[in-house]
Amino acid sequence: MDAPLLIKLQTEKAERFLAEGDDMVHQQRWDMAANRFYYACYHMVHAVFITHGIVTKSHDGTLTELGKNFILTGLLDKKYGRFYARMIQLRIKADYNSVAEVSADEVLEMAPLSHDFVDSLRQLLPSDK
Repeated sequence: MDAPLLIKLQTEKAERFLAEGDDMVHQQRWDMAANRFYYACYHMVHAVFITHGIVTKSHDGTLTELGKNFILTGLLDKKYGRFYARMIQLRIKADYNSVAEVSADEVLEMAPLSHDFVDSLRQLLPSDK
């Protein structure tokens, strides 16, 4: 599959997952909202990675490469490195922790940042995607 198509598919999935996250907020399904917002960010990161030939094999590897190639170089604001690291932890809590659930406050803090992060990454994509 060619890079422009992969970028398009990753971007579409990111947008769809943002909308699903918003829907989960309205339904007050905090674990599902955290999951959808994280994966929206994840897929947009990978859309950008495709444009730079970056391949990762894990969620932590994605965080590492994001930091090395985009945060440390100044292409993305440092706040997004902290945000993405927090989103990984929130997604793990949402998906795997049966003792403590994700709170409304956690999701309501991360929801607008998820949209901002995806928008900032979109600016790094080729305009003819």
